[in-house]
Amino acid sequence: MYLQNIIKTFFSKTVILLLNFLMVVLTTHLWGAEGRGVISILIADMAIISIFNNIIGGSSITYLTPKRGFAQLLIPAYTWVFFSTLAGVFLFSVILNHDSFLFLAALTLLTSLMNVNLQVFVGKENIKLYNLFTILVPAFIIGFTLFFKYFFHILTINAYIYGYMSGQFVVFVLSWFSVRPYVSDQKMRFSMGTFNEAFHYGWRNEMSNFLQFLNYRLSYYFILYYIGLKSVGLFSVGIAISEAIWVICRSISTVQFAKLINTEDLKLSIQITQKSARVSIIASLFFVIIFLCIPSIFYKFIFGKEFTEVKMLFIFLTPGVLSLAFSNIYGHFFAARNELRVLIVKSFVGLVSTVILSVFFIPLWGLKGACIVTSISYISSSAYLIFIFYKNKLALRL
Repeated sequence: MYLQNIIKTFFSKTVILLLNFLMVVLTTHLWGAEGRGVISILIADMAIISIFNNIIGGSSITYLTPKRGFAQLLIPAYTWVFFSTLAGVFLFSVILNHDSFLFLAALTLLTSLMNVNLQVFVGKENIKLYNLFTILVPAFIIGFTLFFKYFFHILTINAYIYGYMSGQFVVFVLSWFSVRPYVSDQKMRFSMGTFNEAFHYGWRNEMSNFLQFLNYRLSYYFILYYIGLKSVGLFSVGIAISEAIWVICRSISTVQFAKLINTEDLKLSIQITQKSARVSIIASLFFVIIFLCIPSIFYKFIFGKEFTEVKMLFIFLTPGVLSLAFSNIYGHFFAARNELRVLIVKSFVGLVSTVILSVFFIPLWGLKGACIVTSISYISSSAYLIFIFYKNKLALRL
């Protein structure tokens, strides 16, 4: 069943990857590098707020659903997501003078509510429904974007924003009907004890995710400051292609995490993690070789004439991407065991590398420098995580 779920999840995430790739191609052709840059910054802003929403509405749902039931988590999760979104968007509008308050609020709220439902499916090891709805999200976003673009003749990136909101809303409503049975089998009530448990687990896990997100996307803001919005668009496409490699490790880690939170056998957990990591790095390396064999002219043909540097960016990002494809499996081992301090330190190591090196490398070498910084950040955080895993393993003499 474990291997079967991995295969199904891999297929699901491959479909999602292709749909997201189609969206990148669509947006680059419709709005160019600068338009892609605007979208990338908006999505990055949304992701930052979503991390705080996920303190109650993210991995804590997955972790606690098997132990407490979703009926006790629904009210705290939905309420937290709503008020956290309002607070986050307000801060963005004040501190950063954000001019898309309503768009950012709607995008973030719908995405976070949808994520709550998805986490329930993982917690219940219902990988089939998790895969189904994760596929439907990008499919509906693409469909609605094209609808607003060609039916209503919206020529700006608002077509994408309206499409994103509409797609998330429809899939959220559909997913709710699948989540309802997990609520109806218990009496829905608010428990302060459950809320505190969810918050205690969630803030530590999301602190790690926040630091890791900064590792992933802080370069966008450095590039925006030093080089400009168009360069953000170019870099975001290189990142999108590179992170496509992670479809392997994300497929494995989703199933792995669901398995590990439902087992108490430490020896078995370590064996599953090691085996999963080996499969992840071998499969990821295979896909990297395929991407490297694709000529540069292909990327120019797919994304447009502004994106001739994409393959070069991918080459410089590859070492870091492969390191995370391997270490991400170990990260989910610590998350499942509630050893979240390890993940926080790991992410902090990568963040320090990003901040210090970006100030020097990006002004000096431009986008190439940004790729080098990103790879070093990924490698340094991965090295720490793997070291701690094997140190613990030796201490346990397993």
